[in-house]
Amino acid sequence: MMELLSPAGSRESLVAAVQNGADAVYFGGSILNARRFADNFAGEALAAALDYCHERGVRAYITLNTLVFDREIGPALDFARELYKYGADAVLVQDLGLAAVLRSELPELTLHASTQMGIHDEGGLCYLQSMGFKRAVLAREVNLADIKRLAETGEMELEAFGHGALCMSFSGSCLYSSMAGERSGNRGTCAQPCRKAASVFGAPRAGELCLSPNDICMIEHLGQLEEAGICCIKLEGRMKKPEYVAAVTRCYRAALDGAGKAELAEMKRELFRFFNRGEFSTSHFFADSVKTGGIGSSRPDPKTAAAAKSSILGENRKRPIRLHLSLSVGEQARLEAECAGNRVSVFGETVQQAAKPQSAQAYAERLKKLGDTPFSLESADCETEMSEACYLSAAALNALRRAACEKLCESFHVRNPESKRCEGYKKQGASSGNTAQKAGEAAKKTVYALSKNAKEAKALFEGGADIAAVEPMSCSLNELSMLKASKSSGQRLILALPNALITWEQRREVRSLLESGIFDGAEANNIGQLELIRELPLWIAGIGLNAANSFTVSELIRMGFDYVIPSVELTSAQTRELCAEYGERLLLWVHGRVSVMQLVHCPVKEYKRCQNCRGDAGAVTDEAGRVFPLANIRFKDKCLVRMLNSNTSDLIDLLPKLPDCAGYRLSFTGEGEDAAGERLSALFAAMAGESLPQYPSSTRGHWNRRVD
Repeated sequence: MMELLSPAGSRESLVAAVQNGADAVYFGGSILNARRFADNFAGEALAAALDYCHERGVRAYITLNTLVFDREIGPALDFARELYKYGADAVLVQDLGLAAVLRSELPELTLHASTQMGIHDEGGLCYLQSMGFKRAVLAREVNLADIKRLAETGEMELEAFGHGALCMSFSGSCLYSSMAGERSGNRGTCAQPCRKAASVFGAPRAGELCLSPNDICMIEHLGQLEEAGICCIKLEGRMKKPEYVAAVTRCYRAALDGAGKAELAEMKRELFRFFNRGEFSTSHFFADSVKTGGIGSSRPDPKTAAAAKSSILGENRKRPIRLHLSLSVGEQARLEAECAGNRVSVFGETVQQAAKPQSAQAYAERLKKLGDTPFSLESADCETEMSEACYLSAAALNALRRAACEKLCESFHVRNPESKRCEGYKKQGASSGNTAQKAGEAAKKTVYALSKNAKEAKALFEGGADIAAVEPMSCSLNELSMLKASKSSGQRLILALPNALITWEQRREVRSLLESGIFDGAEANNIGQLELIRELPLWIAGIGLNAANSFTVSELIRMGFDYVIPSVELTSAQTRELCAEYGERLLLWVHGRVSVMQLVHCPVKEYKRCQNCRGDAGAVTDEAGRVFPLANIRFKDKCLVRMLNSNTSDLIDLLPKLPDCAGYRLSFTGEGEDAAGERLSALFAAMAGESLPQYPSSTRGHWNRRVD
């Protein structure tokens, strides 16, 4: 049977999940988790939460599922050591560098890949297996047919979200909150601007929410998920109230335990009343059933709400226990307790000579009163020497039973040997190899630019770009062949892959392109794409791989990447530190509209019907009047739509202040026809030492403002 995994954003929610039937819970600590505004757990509260779960046979998974900056690697490793000491059953991770550190320093710690890693294909699972991960929390956009294929590829456990809020963007690839403010979803502080007014028709009217998807509910389809290969159904809700956690856990527990069709329908209605954003959907499991525009509503009827609240009180989660009492006059009473393979013994008061005959059966009967302990009696017996002569008071027997239960609870507490605390973890393996370059003259900078089409790519080559990239489906094979023939010696044509190639058909199309012999390399933006590009000579790690620290850069170089584009969420100081160590491998983003959302569900199609877009898919306007262009990649089966930032990021005029690096990355997706030639010329002018003004209406992104 599938594991039921419930959210625990607070101690009360943890109790609600456990008492209502969760097999496992997930929650965060005080640092580096994707719900930093939840109450979370730290110190003794963390140890107590893990103990509470383990006493009741419930597994606990802890979230370390954010991007990590260099200064945080040491504290993150210390926290992971603490989690291992207290017996966390697994840790969820997003950051590739942190994952590599944990695997090296704490090989015994079980790792789960967070949905923020964007795992959705065989290549992603292959990488996780090579790194020793046990489980992947799949991207929400993966359909049942592809889940079946993934389940057949190996021994990796597959987990999927089954109920709760949906993100509009592909997980781990959303920079909307980060670029619109300074609160990053990749850092656990998402401000959810997608839940605010937005429209594809221009300035939004009240109630227009084209980026706010409805919630998922798979309570009627759990058998299909299990048949496809899902081992764990995950419930969203670490920011929700304990009563919500209680209700959703109880309903899904009943569904997994075999509730009938009529009961499932009634529970679905109950869950809808507890919280909804319009009608429920089945997300992308069967097809794109997502709809947007629903406003969050929580109106459970009083009786149901009271039942959910009462379920949190007391002890409903019992484990069967066997008790054996031994009595002998003049000796200490001894009680043995056994549960789930754990056995303990405790000693009590000295047994007295009875004034009147006593019954062994009566003593056994008194042992049944287990009260609010997490145990239910499976059996109890009493072994006595000269049974009728043995006397133990009721108070002494009760104290003995309490002591046995407490000791049995403690037997389920995990306390692994404490590891040495991290005093500043140092990378091992991939070396920057930058010494010779620093000692001599600065190396020639590589200029790499992404074009909208073949005509623009040709112009980029003619303008002096060393590397020009096109995206899948943006050029015909004939145009690509002509491009290859037009480039000069030393110039390279590469294919820039999007953050997600969700379907098997999309991966087949891209594989065919990469095997055509036209391309000199590829830019990968998802860890699963290594499997697609491995035969190509040039590998570039795009911003979708979230290189936010030197440990991730080191890991990407170890994998075989020639160049890495650092995360656009880094400040100038952070980028400078990264370049000091790995400058000759880094291409800095100096121009282009950053993709702030990767959309598998197209808002234009939902509200205007499919427009057969090719590259330019319209725009979204938010309540502040900012216009975010939409750019699509049109595959045969469906489109991948990117929502681009409302302003172009540009650092070209700051070139003299930029740290020494391998080169510069420009993107002209969503830009006007003249932008490529003008900005490429400006870049070469800046490289030659010419002073330039700031590009009109541009933003510096996070260059001067730290992301939270």
